[in-house]
Amino acid sequence: MFKIYYVLTYPLTLILMGLIWLYKFTFSKMMNRSCKYLPTCSSYALMCVKQFGAIWGGVLAAKRLLRCRPNVQAGVDFPPLNLKGNYKYKC
Repeated sequence: MFKIYYVLTYPLTLILMGLIWLYKFTFSKMMNRSCKYLPTCSSYALMCVKQFGAIWGGVLAAKRLLRCRPNVQAGVDFPPLNLKGNYKYKC
């Protein structure tokens, strides 16, 4: 089931990754460096899309962009290891 999902969404994943790279190396250089998180929002989106595919990675990236506001506590925020939001694997 999951293999079919990834095969069908792989072209969309490549397009989305290309758009993120285009933003990261063109438009973000023109803007001021204002991302409070580490890694930056574009790097976070790229990691999520690589790991979870276009749909779920896009959802996680959108959640991160909604959290990125002026009055929010900054810090280190890496993508979760699985879609349940856990940062650790269960043994």
